Amino acid sequence: MTAELADVRVLESRPAQPTRVPPAAGRAPQDLGGDGTLGAVRTGRILVVDAEGIVRLGLRQLFAVEPDLRIVGEAATPRDALVAADRLRPDVVLLDVDLGRGDSAGIDVARALLQRHRGTRILVLTGCRDRETMLRTVRLGVHGYLRKGADTADIVAAVRTLLRGDAVFDSRITTMMMDALRDPREQPGQTMRGPLLTDRENQVLKLLATGMSNREIATELVISEATVKFHVRNLRDKLDVRRRTEIVYTATRQGIV
Repeated sequence: MTAELADVRVLESRPAQPTRVPPAAGRAPQDLGGDGTLGAVRTGRILVVDAEGIVRLGLRQLFAVEPDLRIVGEAATPRDALVAADRLRPDVVLLDVDLGRGDSAGIDVARALLQRHRGTRILVLTGCRDRETMLRTVRLGVHGYLRKGADTADIVAAVRTLLRGDAVFDSRITTMMMDALRDPREQPGQTMRGPLLTDRENQVLKLLATGMSNREIATELVISEATVKFHVRNLRDKLDVRRRTEIVYTATRQGIV
């Protein structure tokens, strides 16, 4: 039953029950639970924060058919977003940085959520096209950024990706992060907080930001491809990321040039 708290729409106040997944044909018996089904799959709990009611309705309809994902609440204002997050403890927040009160309102919400709910993943889903707002939001440490108008399948896939612990950014945002990494004028005016990189690691990092492959980087630096892989592995370790695609994103957040 739907409950109302101020302007917060709470669609579920209790933790979701695990979803039982039927066994796939041909799966070995030892992979099944004692009742003949696979182990329980935890349902991903989603909070939608968007000032537009039609957008919230569309997202409800989108996720209603996904058995492993569930919208548990909605909010339309910065205050209500924080109230809902405190009450519902969602796994993922779908956040529009434009909440009708200026872009800084949504950025402030993202900052507060990151500070108060470290286990919650934030996927920005917005129509905002302001370059500075996009970069400010990414530098806060949000886990994904898609523009409204993205394919619905991409939105669902992005939520699942965040739940796995990875990051998702659309191509425009990725390009902006690469440009910011290459241009010193785009770097935040603060002392670098990231790890110290060797000269060669910095060279590899900057070439990664241009979208080069390992082979192309090896040709550019006149080193072997195996050496490039070694430096990429070091970059992953120093930046504490698991995937190559996260290196540029994390380096941009930390202001590493």
